[in-house]
Amino acid sequence: MPSKTLLFTDVVDSTALVERLGDAAAAALWAEHDHLARELLAAHRGREIDRSDGFFLLFDDAADGARFALAYHAALAPLGLSARVGLHHAAVTLRENPPSAVACGAKPIEVEGLAKPLAARVMSLARGGQTLLSDAARQSLRAPPEGAEIHAHGHYRAKGLAEPIEIFELGAAGSAFLPPADSEKVYRVVHIDALWRPVREVRHNLAPEHDAFIGRSAELRELARRLESGARLVSVLGVGGAGKTRLVRRYGLAWLGEWPGGVYFCDLSEARSLEGICFAVASALDVPLGKDDPVVQLGHAIAGRGRCLVMLDNFEQVVQQATATLGRWLDRAAQASFVVTSRERLQLPGEEVFAVEPLALDGEAIELFEARARAQRAEFRLDDTNRTAVADIAKLLDGLPLAIELAAARIRVLSPAQIVQRLKDRFVLLAGARGAAARQATLKAAIDWSWELLSPWEQAALAQCSVFEGGFTIEAAEAVLDLSAWPAAAPAIDVVQSLVDKSLVRAWLPTSCAGLDSAESTFGMYSSVHDYATQRLRDMGVAANQRSERAHGAFFAALGTDVRLDALHGHGGVQRYRALARDLGNVVLACRRAVDRGDADSAVPCYVAALQVLEQQGPLSLAVELAASLESLRLSDRQRAAALAACATAAWRTGKLEDATALLRRALEAARSAQDLRRQADASGQLGTVCTISGKHLEALPHFEEAQRLFRAIGHRGREAWMLAWLASVNDDLGRVELAEQQYRDAITVLRETGDRVNEGRHLFNLAATLANQGRVVPAIELASGALAIHREVGNRRELALTQAGLAEMACEQGRFEDARELLQQALCNAREVGTRYYEAHILGSMGHLAKACGELDEAHVRYESALAIYQEVGSMHDIGAALDDLGELATQRRNFDDARLLLEAALDIHRRSGARRFEGSALVRLASLHLKRCEVAPVRDLLDAAEPLVRESRDSLELGRLLCARGQLALAAHDRKAANRHLGDAQGVAQRVGADDQSPLGRDLAELRQALRSP
Repeated sequence: MPSKTLLFTDVVDSTALVERLGDAAAAALWAEHDHLARELLAAHRGREIDRSDGFFLLFDDAADGARFALAYHAALAPLGLSARVGLHHAAVTLRENPPSAVACGAKPIEVEGLAKPLAARVMSLARGGQTLLSDAARQSLRAPPEGAEIHAHGHYRAKGLAEPIEIFELGAAGSAFLPPADSEKVYRVVHIDALWRPVREVRHNLAPEHDAFIGRSAELRELARRLESGARLVSVLGVGGAGKTRLVRRYGLAWLGEWPGGVYFCDLSEARSLEGICFAVASALDVPLGKDDPVVQLGHAIAGRGRCLVMLDNFEQVVQQATATLGRWLDRAAQASFVVTSRERLQLPGEEVFAVEPLALDGEAIELFEARARAQRAEFRLDDTNRTAVADIAKLLDGLPLAIELAAARIRVLSPAQIVQRLKDRFVLLAGARGAAARQATLKAAIDWSWELLSPWEQAALAQCSVFEGGFTIEAAEAVLDLSAWPAAAPAIDVVQSLVDKSLVRAWLPTSCAGLDSAESTFGMYSSVHDYATQRLRDMGVAANQRSERAHGAFFAALGTDVRLDALHGHGGVQRYRALARDLGNVVLACRRAVDRGDADSAVPCYVAALQVLEQQGPLSLAVELAASLESLRLSDRQRAAALAACATAAWRTGKLEDATALLRRALEAARSAQDLRRQADASGQLGTVCTISGKHLEALPHFEEAQRLFRAIGHRGREAWMLAWLASVNDDLGRVELAEQQYRDAITVLRETGDRVNEGRHLFNLAATLANQGRVVPAIELASGALAIHREVGNRRELALTQAGLAEMACEQGRFEDARELLQQALCNAREVGTRYYEAHILGSMGHLAKACGELDEAHVRYESALAIYQEVGSMHDIGAALDDLGELATQRRNFDDARLLLEAALDIHRRSGARRFEGSALVRLASLHLKRCEVAPVRDLLDAAEPLVRESRDSLELGRLLCARGQLALAAHDRKAANRHLGDAQGVAQRVGADDQSPLGRDLAELRQALRSP
C-alpha cells in the first residue's frame, strides 16, 4: 500500500456564515474559496479526494502538504474566512470507482484505512487558522518549510483509537502555538504510572493500582469499544476470582478522560439488600442520603453528573434488586453508563453481556504468577527448572487470577514444584473439570488450601474478622480478636498483617479519609473469603461466635459514649466524624445484633453513634427503623432518656414533629427520674428545636434557657454555646434583633474556642442572615463567605446548600442576578443529593424570589408552590406562613387581589399564633399594600399602625422602607402631598442605605409612589 500525506480542512462556522450572508452571497464566497484552494493545490502537487465544508486532499510528499496548509491559511484571510487543517502520513488503500459509479456522482478515488479517520480527528482538534500534524506527519516532513516552526502539544486520546496520538502544530515563526482544546471525542493525556491519564481534572474514586496489571489488553479494548458504541449497561460476567473487578478498575483508570462527569467505583461486596446497594453507591458518589427514597435521590445525583460511568462491583448477591435500583437509574440518568461485575446476568433491558474468561494458560496466567511471585521473592525468575511447574499451577487453578495470586503468595516458603504437589492432592478431581461450577469449586479449594496453611491462631483471627461489616481498623481488630488460647500467637496487628501478606485480607485507605494525617489503614476481605471465614467461625461453635459478636458490639458501642460524641464537636472533630462515617456499617450491625440478644448496654450507644452520621448523610429511614427496634429492650431510666432523645431526632428530621415532641417529653421524664442533668439538657434543647421548627417560638424560649442553664451547671461550654445560638435564632424571629446579634457573636466565640467548626460555620451564616435582614449586606456577605469556607472544609453539604442560597439572596439584593442563579443551582443540587427536604424548600423559595426579581412571575409561582408543598409535608408552620406571604405578595403583583388577600390573611394568622413578631409585621405591611392597590383605604391606617412597632423593633430595613411607601400612598389618598413626599424621601433613604434596586419589592413600591405623586 502506498504511503500518502492526508490533509483535511474545515472552514470554521460555515453554517453561521451562510445564514449571515444569505445563499447567493455565500455561494459566491464559496466559489472564490474553492478557486483559490484548487489553484494552491495544483501549485503544491496535491490531489482532491472530497469536498464538503472543506477539502480532503492527498499529497505524495509531506512537505507539499505543509506548504499548501500555510498558503491556504494566508489565502483565506482576505476573504474573512478561517479554517482548521490537519495532516497525517500513513499507508492507505486507494480504490478507483468504475466510470458508471462516477457518472452517478461517486468520487473517482476512494481512500480506505484507519489513516483517514485519524487524519480527520487531528483536524477536528485544530482551532481556526491552525494546522495540526500527527507524529507520523511530523516525521515524514523532517523539517518545517522556510519561515515556519513546529511546536509539540503532547498526546491526545481519540475515540476509536487504541493508543493516544502525539500532536504537533505547524505555523509561521513567532505564532502563538496554542494547545488544542479538549473535545468530546479527543482529549489531552499524559503518561503516568504506565497509564495515559487525562490532563483535565475528572472526578473519580478509583484507588491507585498497587501492583502491575497483567494482560487483558483484548478485554480492555472490547469493553472500551462497547461503551464508545453507546452501550449504557455492560455486565461483566465471570466466576469468582476471574479478575472482573481488576479489569473494570483498569478500564476506569485508562479511559478516565472519556467520562467528564466522573468515574465512580461502588464496592457491593458487603451489600445484601437494596439499602446496602444505596449505601455503597452513595459512598462512592460522596452523596449523603436523606430521608426520601434513596434510589430516587441517587438517580438525581447520577443524572446531575452528566456523562459519567458508575461501576457496580459484586452485584451477584443482590441481583434481585437490579430492577429496583439500576433499572431506575438507567431511566433517570440518560447520559450515564453503568458497568456491572457479577456472576450472573441482570436480565435488564438494554443489558450487554461481556463474559470474562480465565487467563490464557500458556501466557497471561504464567506471566501473572511470575509477577506476583517476584513481589514475594525479588530473586524469583522463570527458567527451565520451574517453567513447567508454573504452567502446571496455572492449569490446576484453571487460570483464575485470584487463585493464582493466592498460590504465588506461598512462593516464600514453597517452590513451584511443591505448590504443584499440594494442589494435586487437593484438586485431583477438579483438574479436568469444565464449566462455571467447577471453576467456583476450584476457587473454594484454593481458599481452603490457604486456610490449612495458616497457623491455628491465624485461622482463628481470620474467622473472627468475619464479624466485621465492610472493613475494620487495627484498633477494632485488637479489640475483637481473642488469641489467648495460643501462647505462641503474635500480637493481633502482626497476625492481621500476616493475613494481608497471604492475600486473605486486603488493606486500603478509605476515600473519605484520604489525605488526612489521622486516617487509619482499613482492612477487609473479598466476599468469597468473607463467606468462607464466616462459616469457619460457625464451625468453631456457638460460644466462640457469641464472644466475637459481643466484643464487636462493645467496641463500636464505645463510639456512642458522651466523651466520644462530644469529641465530634471539638478540635479534630471533622476527622473523628469521617472515621465514624467510615465505621457506620459496623455500628449499625452492632446495634442490630445487640437488639437481637437483648443487650441494651451496647444497643443504645450504638444507635446514638449511628444517628450522628445518619442525620447528616442519611438515610433517615434506617434511623427510624433502628429506633423502632429499641422498643423491645429493657432499659434503665438513663438508657431510656438517651434512646428516646435519639429517636426523637430521627422523628423530627423526617418531619414527624408531633411524634418527636411526645418522645422528648418522655425522654425528659426519664432523665429527671435518673437525675441525669446531661440527658435533661439534651431533651430540653431538642424540645426547643422542635418548637422552633413548629413555629412555637415563645414556647421554645424556656426550653432553650433551661438547656443552657443545665449545660452551664455541668460545665459543658460547647453545648451551652449551642443553646445560646438557638436562643439567638428564636429572638431574631421574634424581632429582638440586637439581642440575637449579640447572642450569635457570643456563641461563635465559644464555638471557636472549643473547636466546634461545624456549628461555628452554621451560626456564622445565621448571624450573616440577621445582618442581611437589617440591610447590612456587605458585612453579611463577608460572614456568609466565611461560613461557606467552613462548610466545605468539614464536608457539611447540608449547611453548604443553605449558605449558598443565603449568598444568592444577598447577590439578588445587589442586582447580581446571574451570580444568584448560579449559586442557587449549586445549592439545590447539594440539598437534593443530601436529601434534606426542608432545605430544598428554602432554596426553592429563594429561586422564586430571584425569578420574581427578574420579572419571571410564572416561574416564581411554580417555585413558591413547590416550597410550600414541602413545608406542609414536614409540618414547619413558621415556614408555611413565610411561603404564604411570598405567594400573597406575588398574587398582589399580578393583581389577583382576592387570592392575595386570602393568602396574606392565612400567613398573618400563622405568624401571630407562633409569636414571630418580625414576620407578623411584614404580613401586616403586605396586607396594607394590598388594600391600597384595591383603593380600600379604611383599614390601611390600622394595619400600618399595628405593623410599625413590630417592623422598627425587628430593624428590618426593607420592610420599613415598604411601610413608609404605604404611608405615602395613604397620605396621597388623604390629599396630603406634603406628607406623601416626606414618606417618599424617608423610604428612598432606606433604599439607598440597603442597596435596594428598582427590581426589588421596595424598588417597585418606590416607583409606584413616585408615579402617583407625578399624577395631578
